[in-house]
Amino acid sequence: MDLRDLARLVFSNLRRMKGRVIMTALGVVIGTAAVIVLVSLGVGLQRQATESLGAGGSLTQLRVSAMPQYEMVQAVPVGGGGRDPSQQDQVRLDAAAVEEIRALPSVKDVYPIENLQMGGEMIFGRLRGWGQIVGVEPEMLSELVVKQGSTELLRGQVVMGGRVPENFYDPEGMSPYGPKVMAVGGGPGGTSTPDLYNQVVRMNLQRWSEDGSMTEKQVRFQVTGVLELVGWRHDYTIYAPFRDVVAYNSWATGQRRDPERDGYHELVVETTNRNTTLEAEQAITAMGYMVQSERQQVEQLNQYFRTLQAILGGIGAIALLVAAFGIANTMLMAILERTREIGLMKAIGASNQAVMVVFLAEASGIGLLGGVGGVVLGGILSGVANLVAKSMLQSQEQIMYGSTTTSIAHVPIWLPIFALVFSALVGTISGAYPASRAARLSPIEALKYE
Repeated sequence: MDLRDLARLVFSNLRRMKGRVIMTALGVVIGTAAVIVLVSLGVGLQRQATESLGAGGSLTQLRVSAMPQYEMVQAVPVGGGGRDPSQQDQVRLDAAAVEEIRALPSVKDVYPIENLQMGGEMIFGRLRGWGQIVGVEPEMLSELVVKQGSTELLRGQVVMGGRVPENFYDPEGMSPYGPKVMAVGGGPGGTSTPDLYNQVVRMNLQRWSEDGSMTEKQVRFQVTGVLELVGWRHDYTIYAPFRDVVAYNSWATGQRRDPERDGYHELVVETTNRNTTLEAEQAITAMGYMVQSERQQVEQLNQYFRTLQAILGGIGAIALLVAAFGIANTMLMAILERTREIGLMKAIGASNQAVMVVFLAEASGIGLLGGVGGVVLGGILSGVANLVAKSMLQSQEQIMYGSTTTSIAHVPIWLPIFALVFSALVGTISGAYPASRAARLSPIEALKYE
């Protein structure tokens, strides 16, 4: 019996018991749809989380800092006097370290970072606000997208993250339990988030002395750019010229600070491309520095979500397992009803293998039919979930983690294919016992069966 004859026979047999086939296939539909929806939720959440990381910076960037001293302890050889204190200079992020890292073949450029080492309150009219002040070279900001202005930085200028203006509030609107209105502005006296572009903002720097007294110093800077919302650390950061922040920190400590000699707080290393990021990360780590990268975070997220997808897929597979028993029961009933037919097939020359193939094909057909329906239903339910999520996020006027996507369920192309193959496989396995039982029937006894 060739494939065409087999398909015609299977289709004819399934159509004869279409009511029972439909009821059995519905179990497979529900199980397949459950797998599609649950796995697509896991894939969608993974996609959303990785996009929020990718939007906040490039996967070609590494954050490099000096190793803490407690991690620099090395084993002292027997009879040795200990480690030379001068070796501590080896882990400083000074000018020599920058040049050493920049010389790596996988590194495109290196940018120093200076973090503000004191408290500071920002003032704009009658509004007060806060933000993380970071000193950078303007070249580091060149790839960021601005909503207003540009990323050029001169002395006394700053570029603000997209969420920083939302941190301004009116102290006069404070209640005993906190601010009644967190963002009041559009300029002093307004009623919405202040537009700080091209405005002059003051900042009160605070320095504490050993006797506990506090000294304040007020500085002014002009906002020359406001960044688009990208998530991650950029949204709440205020980028100032590197030398300006060095000067602020020197005032705070009362000592002139020379980063090239004393060491930079942190470095941003730009690699040549994504494929060389791991190579650069390993080389810099071997130098004795701490390295943080989005690649590490993405790998950790992927590992977590792979586990989550397996768990969710397993939950959906339980429904398919229940459907498998339904297929087995349907095929066993079909054998009882078609015993004389099986005897006739064997009497005219059908082998045991041919009989088994017919019943396995029928069971696989039920599984595949349910799989097709499950894929369609799962796709519809995933679409409905995305519409509900989009509606909820729009009503809240926010997007989780700064991500640009509102899809909480994503159906990759491999998922429907996997679901169809798996449902057909479930049908085949479920029909294995009934098919083998049909193949073992004696043709004489089958023909006598009433």
